[in-house]
Amino acid sequence: MEQNLLHKHIVIKKQKLEEIRHTLKNQFIGLDAVIDEVMSFVSTWYLFPEAQFRPTVINLWGMTGSGKTALIQKLIELLDYKKLYAQMDMGEFESDSASWIKSTFTGDLEFFDNQACVLCLDEFQFARTLDNNGNELGKDKLRVIWDLIDSGKINYIPGSNSYYLRRAELCLKNLLRAEAGQVVIRHGQVVENADLFLEIFKGFYFDDQWRYNEAISKDYFLSKDFIEGIHDLYNDENLSREILKEKIQSSGIQDLLILLAEGIKTLTGVKQMNLSKALIFILGNLDEAFYMSGSLNPDISADELYEATSRINISHIKAALKKRFRHEQIARLGNNHIIYKSFTNAHFRELIRRELQRVSDYMQNEFGFTLQYHSSIHELVYNEGVFPTQGTRPVLTTVKNLIETWLGKLAVECIEKDMKVSAVDWSYCDDKYVFVFKDRSNQVLNIYEEPVNLKIDSLRKSGNENIQAHTAVHEAGHAILAALTLRILPSVVLSKTAADNCDGFCLVNFPEDLTTREVLKKDIVISLGGYVAEKMIFGAENTSSGVYSDLENASSLANKAIKYYGMGSDPLHIAVNAANNNEYFFNKAHHHEEALNLIQSCVKTAEEILDANKLLLLKMSEYLSCHNRMEEALIGQFIREYSVEAWVKTEGFIRKENYFSFHQEIKKQINELEHHPHSLRKQIMKI
Repeated sequence: MEQNLLHKHIVIKKQKLEEIRHTLKNQFIGLDAVIDEVMSFVSTWYLFPEAQFRPTVINLWGMTGSGKTALIQKLIELLDYKKLYAQMDMGEFESDSASWIKSTFTGDLEFFDNQACVLCLDEFQFARTLDNNGNELGKDKLRVIWDLIDSGKINYIPGSNSYYLRRAELCLKNLLRAEAGQVVIRHGQVVENADLFLEIFKGFYFDDQWRYNEAISKDYFLSKDFIEGIHDLYNDENLSREILKEKIQSSGIQDLLILLAEGIKTLTGVKQMNLSKALIFILGNLDEAFYMSGSLNPDISADELYEATSRINISHIKAALKKRFRHEQIARLGNNHIIYKSFTNAHFRELIRRELQRVSDYMQNEFGFTLQYHSSIHELVYNEGVFPTQGTRPVLTTVKNLIETWLGKLAVECIEKDMKVSAVDWSYCDDKYVFVFKDRSNQVLNIYEEPVNLKIDSLRKSGNENIQAHTAVHEAGHAILAALTLRILPSVVLSKTAADNCDGFCLVNFPEDLTTREVLKKDIVISLGGYVAEKMIFGAENTSSGVYSDLENASSLANKAIKYYGMGSDPLHIAVNAANNNEYFFNKAHHHEEALNLIQSCVKTAEEILDANKLLLLKMSEYLSCHNRMEEALIGQFIREYSVEAWVKTEGFIRKENYFSFHQEIKKQINELEHHPHSLRKQIMKI
């Protein structure tokens, strides 16, 4: 019977987990895979917590605003676990004020002992124990965190225990001095050398620093302060204050010394808090893994960022952790690492749709009319609110600033004009909001317009057409060379962005995960595209300072190719300036010359391609002079129409994942060896 009840209980809990999984997926956009992983790890802990001998640790890593904290808080709410849940911001424990972290666990959370509780250590990157140079930071106060994560066992001295231990030890020390000074105590009272006793015990208290408003006297050991102190020292429910008083009334100085010594022994100095049945969530942002998180440019592609974060795996996470924590600490975090991807374009648009619908539902409930948003409103919120590396927060604040702040005006407009409004059509055009108030029969009751002050989108509009035209030529040069060398279309090219440190950029799609000599050379050609295009269209005297970073990148790539990657005439890695032996090769002039020749060769290639496709360069530049952005499809359209390269119209472009064909090459050579071995050997010997 008990077994059947247990099975039924487990089935009910498992059904609850599935319901929670479904609820979380409906609430959180783009986190289905994360939710599945979290629920998988949570399942065993939730169903069989008593079988757990060390905490279940789940690590969630992602960029800011990706929903890590919100997901865990919602999970706790759905599990109905708020009473056994604690969240700590590890950023608060960076300073010296962090000394109370241990007391937080052992004092405030003492009722978690031996419970299947949940702990969330947020902003865990701030708990780092190594600095940027790999040196120990000496954060001793955080040792309790690593004990918690590892075994769930925390050894500590309870605050009250340590207090009474210190008071008892001082009292014992004073009594020994009194004994040495011939102080005599009978029946708990000082009967000889009372002056010396009063001098020794002057200022002493055991339980209350005011000694319950009683001055020190020869009857001190029968006072409330001493009896209360001894009572708390023993911490024994069977030892009443009355029994203690009777003992003291029959005691001399030796008896009191024994009473104190035994109390010190019986009071457990060190206790252990057992959180081995805990579920611990570690939440953090790792810039070392999410290197792209440093960009605050709202014009970077959400889809490209998503693709970049999709390539982050557990090896990248552990490599990033290695820069902040010791190896044994990383081992304690275990292998339950869940990696958040950034939002795609579609995810952001779905978030905006939901938020706008939420606002409309509110207006329906409060004022009886709905808001019908034109697509221009969705675009406006996206353009103003989406910073791909910052997740959902900028979108939510943008909805608040651009949408919610207008609700009062709409309601007042209806009330003042006494309109029976059923719906308000809301659109954006020519820097103005246009509100069309309609009744139930869809008849227009009123049209209300008001200008909108935008903060981000206005930055994309050029204040100087000549500067944008110059940038347009530069970025078009990069885009054309990327497309015609790699045969892979760039994702986007911009001639004006909202970022304060970037006039424009071209997002090139390089082949994934491997840099060959051929790809590196094409990378140099593409890097030189802005410089060559500016020089070709405007003349050498009008090339801009904007070529600086491109030339720096091209020079760096050429030097690495020759000196580090063995792509020159000498397959050497040159990484030292001096040595104490003769086992190194040095010929700086030779290698510098090879690097320079490589750059000059790439300049020539860039010039030949852009010169042959000059009409394409001018057409793209003209478009980017008037518009700040070209997406992949439009770039492809321009190249197919104006490029002179024959393969563009015959073979067409490829995807970056299809760039290499090494696997097929291996099969091809195996086939040739198996069917024409002599022919292939002759070819190899010629090589």
